[in-house]
Amino acid sequence: MKRQLQNVNFENRIKEKNYDEIIVSGKKLFNFSSNDYLSLSKNKKLISESKKWIDLFGVGLSSSRLISGNLEKISEIEILLSKFLGREKSLIFSGGFLLNSTLIPALTNNNIGQRNKVQIFSDKLNHASINYGCYLTRQKILRYNHLDLNHLEFLLKKSEKKIPKFIITETIFSMDGDAIDIEKLRFIAKKFNAFLYLDEAHSLGIYGKKGAGISSSGKYEKEIIVGTFGKSFGCFGSFVSASGKVIEKIINSCSGLIYTTALPPAVYASIFASLKLMPNLNSERQNILENSKFLRTTISDMNINLIRSDSHIIPIILKSEKKCLKFKQQLEAKGYFVKAITSPTVMKGTERIRLSVTATMKRKKLEQFSEILKNLF
Repeated sequence: MKRQLQNVNFENRIKEKNYDEIIVSGKKLFNFSSNDYLSLSKNKKLISESKKWIDLFGVGLSSSRLISGNLEKISEIEILLSKFLGREKSLIFSGGFLLNSTLIPALTNNNIGQRNKVQIFSDKLNHASINYGCYLTRQKILRYNHLDLNHLEFLLKKSEKKIPKFIITETIFSMDGDAIDIEKLRFIAKKFNAFLYLDEAHSLGIYGKKGAGISSSGKYEKEIIVGTFGKSFGCFGSFVSASGKVIEKIINSCSGLIYTTALPPAVYASIFASLKLMPNLNSERQNILENSKFLRTTISDMNINLIRSDSHIIPIILKSEKKCLKFKQQLEAKGYFVKAITSPTVMKGTERIRLSVTATMKRKKLEQFSEILKNLF
C-alpha cells in the first residue's frame, strides 16, 4: 500500500467543543486516530499563553539553543518539567523522532567521527525512531523478544561484562498498547549495571502519579527518560530527563540539540501551560481509563481479535492489508475516522485498525460505535 497524505480540517472544534470530530472530504467524522489523549491542544489556557509569548518574543527564535536561541524562560520550563517527573535535570528538543534518532548515538558515544563499543538491548517492537537511533550507533544491536524479560536477561548474561550496556524500550507500545513491567525491568538493569532508556511517549499524562508516567513509580540512577509533548500534552516537542551528568553530556554531544533551531516561542508557551495543568487533570485521566476499559471489554465480548493490554491504545488485528482498508472504508461510511496500520509499520500478518481513546469521548458515542462493530463483524 502506497502511503498518501490526507487533508483534514478541524473547523470550529474549539468554539463548538467538538474535540473528537474531524472533517475529511467535507464530512464530519468521529476521530479514533488522535494522540491528543487529554484534548489539551484545544485548551484555552494553552492558546492564551501561546499568544502571549508571540507578543513578547515573536514567532521564532532563529537560532540554535547553543548560540542565541536559549530563552531564560526555556530553562524555567525545564526546571518545572524535572520537578514534575522527579528527575534531576531535563532538556527540551523538537520532534520525538529527532530526539531518539540523535540522542541514542550521543549517549553511546557514537556520534559522527566516533565509534566506541557498547552493547544495546532493544525490544523488538520499539518505535522506528528508536530503531533508527540504534542503527546510527553502528553497533551490533541485540533485539529481545517483545516484553520478554527472560530473553533480555539471557542476552545480558551472554554479553561482555566490561562493555557499557543500554536497555532501550517504550513504556507503552504505540502499535500494540501493551506495557512494560517497570519494576522487573529496573531490577534487571541494576543487576547488569545497564543504562535504562525509557520512552514514555504514550504513557505520560495518563499513567503514574499526577500523569508523570509509568517510570514515576520509582527511580534508578542510570535511568534516562524521554517523551513527547505531542500527545497527552497537546503541543509539540520532546524531552530527555536524567542525571545532571548525563544532561551535560547531551548538551555537548547531541546533534539533535546542537545543530537545530530552537522551537518557536508559542510552542514553549503551550508546553509551559500544559505542564502547569497536568497535575490537576485527575478526572480527565479517570475518564480516559474508564472509556478505554469500556471499549476494550465491549469489543472483547464480541470475540474480536485484540492484543491483550489495558491501555488507551486498542488494536483490532485483521491480519491483512486488504481487510484493514475495507474495514476502514466501512467505518468511515458510518461516520468514524480510523487508520489502517499495515506493513512495514507493523509485521506482515499483524495488520490492524488502531483505536486511540481520549478523555473527552462520550460514553454514548462509544456505545454506538460498539454496535456498529458488532454489525460489521
